[in-house]
Amino acid sequence: MTVLVTGFTGNSGYEVAQNLKSKGIPFKCAVRNVEKAAERYGDAYDFVRLDFADAATFAAALQGIEQIFLMYPPGENLQFAEFLEEAKRAGVRHITYLSVKDAPFLPFIHHFKNEKLLKKLGVPYTFIRAGYFMQNLNDFLCAEIKERQRIFVPAGNGKTSFVDVRDLAEVASLTFRNPQLHENTAYTITGGEALTFSQVAEKMSAILGQSISYANPSPKEFKEYMVNRGKDKGFINVVIGIHFPTKLGLAKGVTSDFQKLTGRQPNKIETYIRDYRHFWA
Repeated sequence: MTVLVTGFTGNSGYEVAQNLKSKGIPFKCAVRNVEKAAERYGDAYDFVRLDFADAATFAAALQGIEQIFLMYPPGENLQFAEFLEEAKRAGVRHITYLSVKDAPFLPFIHHFKNEKLLKKLGVPYTFIRAGYFMQNLNDFLCAEIKERQRIFVPAGNGKTSFVDVRDLAEVASLTFRNPQLHENTAYTITGGEALTFSQVAEKMSAILGQSISYANPSPKEFKEYMVNRGKDKGFINVVIGIHFPTKLGLAKGVTSDFQKLTGRQPNKIETYIRDYRHFWA
């Protein structure tokens, strides 16, 4: 029951691979550049080439694959629907798709359309609709925290339901171990509490032993600053969009799906900050 893990070079795909490895579940990691991945990780993982903008890579990547951890990748000219059809032809028996919280109510995002595509495909699926990744703090928010001791993001004063990507990986692993129990099902996975970014800054300050603030820029201020820093405008707009629901007060919902599935409480953000503190050192 070999699993194809997409998004390996990002937080979510990497943690799914780690979880599957710890449980002895066979898997392959899909990457665009096999040589680069092998140079970084050695022979610790089995890599296959997959480029969602190049349909010629689909068949080989799907050879011998029965299940997929599927993420929607960044980039242009993506042939996502074609990949799904190729997966069906290749005999894939289950797809676990990483979506976002409230995707069915957000018709303007890719996940809304992709969930519909998967439902129509005819291959059993599981949707993991995730809250806001804690790991964003050590990803695209990391530089400002490390260099200027501030969380710089246009999220207003609303609360958001932070979730540890490692918890998402645990749920994904469950769906692969017993796919028949999770067929054509959607789970909304969040942490145990919703927090403002000001509260997150306070918790980081206490644990890291340095003063971290929340800057709370307007979208315009954020965009101007990031453009001056040389950031890609498309990426800047994505970041603004990600935080818009929080700014409107729409991202604070907390669910118990993780507890029901795993029998334990989700990781607290304090645990995450302690485990990842080396990123901000």
